[in-house]
Amino acid sequence: MSCPFKSAPLGPPSLGSETSSLCCAGRNSLCTHNPRHSTRSRVSAANSRACHHFCWKVGMGGRKMARDEENAYGSQDPDDQQQPVAQERRLRLILAGRTGVGKSATGNSILGHRLFPSRLAATPVTRSCALGSRSWAGWRVEVTDTPDLFTAQGRHADPDCTERASCYLLSAPGPHALLLVTQLGRFTAQDEEAARGVRELFGAGVLARAVLVFTRREDLEGGSLHDYVRATDNRALRALVAECGGRVCALDNRAAGAERDAQVGELLALVERLALEHHGAPFTDDVYGLAWARRHARPEDTLRLVAAGLAARGLGRGCGRGWGRGRRWLEAVQRRWRLVLLLLGGVLLLGLVFPRGPLALPEGRPE
Repeated sequence: MSCPFKSAPLGPPSLGSETSSLCCAGRNSLCTHNPRHSTRSRVSAANSRACHHFCWKVGMGGRKMARDEENAYGSQDPDDQQQPVAQERRLRLILAGRTGVGKSATGNSILGHRLFPSRLAATPVTRSCALGSRSWAGWRVEVTDTPDLFTAQGRHADPDCTERASCYLLSAPGPHALLLVTQLGRFTAQDEEAARGVRELFGAGVLARAVLVFTRREDLEGGSLHDYVRATDNRALRALVAECGGRVCALDNRAAGAERDAQVGELLALVERLALEHHGAPFTDDVYGLAWARRHARPEDTLRLVAAGLAARGLGRGCGRGWGRGRRWLEAVQRRWRLVLLLLGGVLLLGLVFPRGPLALPEGRPE
């Protein structure tokens, strides 16, 4: 399988210093091959638009069904004429949740235009991760949309962990927030299963970076989301809200214009506060560390290694063998180096404890 990860951010994993953007990767080749752009100026404008908003898909085809599919805006980018702001700080977000709660529609609302496939269908529409970005209040917001990676059914469809590895690579060196999407009034056993899948994939600590996003805000009919959460008799929902630190937000993915912008602004302000509470450092783990350390390596190899690393956690079947061999080789190399360093240290210590003076020449006998 060819892997689209041709480039990766080049800066260190912090908000302010990532100097190379995934969203600009390959834009020249994409635009200059478009026959509609026949002049240099049109190519330049197209490059700016491609850098400002894009969607990067990886993986296995199409499988996803969203509930809030029909947004009130079309596919045209409302910010087409704006130039991207250089050196913007990053906010990386991952959309997670069960199939059908409106993850893709939520991503489109955040981006401000239709980018991720999102429609009402009898079967899921997409089964691959995708990445989109936009500018907001001096930030470069990068949104990773996901298929069903978190329930048993979704994991069964990804036995070699390739799609979950794609999620890691698209969001490397780590997300600043995980948006756990559910539907207002319909927090089901599948939602609980998806939350467990999030913990299994990223570790329980990721929920310290999570925001619980409720779609179908219109069903509140002007009421308070916090009052709804406090009054619910769903113990599992209350427990998840507590585990997410009480961070909740609601979106009407059919809203448009100023109403949509106000709702998205409320969500992104919550994410911004969360990121600043952690001093701009993203959530990370050993697999993100591997993905980031190999950002300059062949992307196909990195994808395989990351997938094998996830399988080694018991998240897949039949794909941890390569990771195990690589880990054993690395441990053997580390043992050899430790032995060499111990020997060198011992020699140096002996030299310090028992310094050797100048050699005395034997006195010669007088003739």
